[in-house]
Amino acid sequence: MSHERRKTVKMCVCQRKTFEALKEIAQEKGYTTADELIDNGEAGTGCGMCHPYLHKMMVTGEVRFIPGDVYIEVDP
Repeated sequence: MSHERRKTVKMCVCQRKTFEALKEIAQEKGYTTADELIDNGEAGTGCGMCHPYLHKMMVTGEVRFIPGDVYIEVDP
């Protein structure tokens, strides 16, 4: 993609909250897992398409993702 803008996943569309905002919420409330964000109704309570991105955000701190790029490398 030379000069094309790459599309990114950057929010939970059902809750209309960006991953950046959700990361701040997690930090403010002391959440350490995506399940805490989901269970407390902050994100991922509608269609669930953001779940893998929420999990990756909580592990890596990233807030923008290439669609489908949710693989997280874990050390054994």
